[in-house]
Amino acid sequence: MKTFIPDKYHYMPSKKIFLARAGARYKSVINDEKLMDFVNKVYLIGLSNAAPIVYWDVFDKDSIPDGAIPEKFSNYKKFIICASTLGDKFDLVIDKLSEESTMIGMLLDAWGSEALETLNDYFQFHYLQGLSIKTSMRFSPGYGDLNITVNNIYVELLNIAEKVKVNRFGVMLPRKTTTFIAGIND
Repeated sequence: MKTFIPDKYHYMPSKKIFLARAGARYKSVINDEKLMDFVNKVYLIGLSNAAPIVYWDVFDKDSIPDGAIPEKFSNYKKFIICASTLGDKFDLVIDKLSEESTMIGMLLDAWGSEALETLNDYFQFHYLQGLSIKTSMRFSPGYGDLNITVNNIYVELLNIAEKVKVNRFGVMLPRKTTTFIAGIND
């Protein structure tokens, strides 16, 4: 297992996209100075409490159990499997702030989801290209023909079960954690 620890700019989500995930219209928010100030404070809370890390490794097709490769990737011989997380502290901050304000908790949750997507995009398209690894699109458990319980297989393959817990339904802790697989283009 290899790790990538990003700089803040590697996972800073677009305000427009993070607000859309939270169900807000960006144009309405940016025209409301008080609301925009509130959103900016939540954004900074996210940045100061996230401890992101990407765990990853390259696997031959034969070393990945049946059902853990999406059918659309059946022609690849090598794969990269990744797990990215914002860490335990981020979950605790969401829980604590949600008790004080549902709106803060909701915005911070949306920020975290978009921060993970931004991190995954950066990792796949910039970091890996710097290592001369070209990959297919990424595919995560819970979509298409890849059952969400495959999260457990990916966590086991990466040997990170002490860092990321997966329940029998495939839900991971920390909550702001994702896994994905991508085929490697030779």
